[in-house]
Amino acid sequence: MDEASKDERTLSRGYGYSLKNTFAIKKNVFVCGVRYTILPAFSLQGIIAVDIMEGSCTKEIFKNFVISNVVSL
Repeated sequence: MDEASKDERTLSRGYGYSLKNTFAIKKNVFVCGVRYTILPAFSLQGIIAVDIMEGSCTKEIFKNFVISNVVSL
């Protein structure tokens, strides 16, 4: 089982470097876009189940994915 997500901020750096006693500053344009989440289930034979959804994955969505796609195999 694995989870990954992608949106417009995925490639943005969270950290940077600067001279001593100065702040690292980087100006970015804030983009309010769509977030996608992928839930794949892997076995030794490869991918056995996958679900791609718009938005974030909640506990209930994850539980339903496991019960309906993984446990039933």
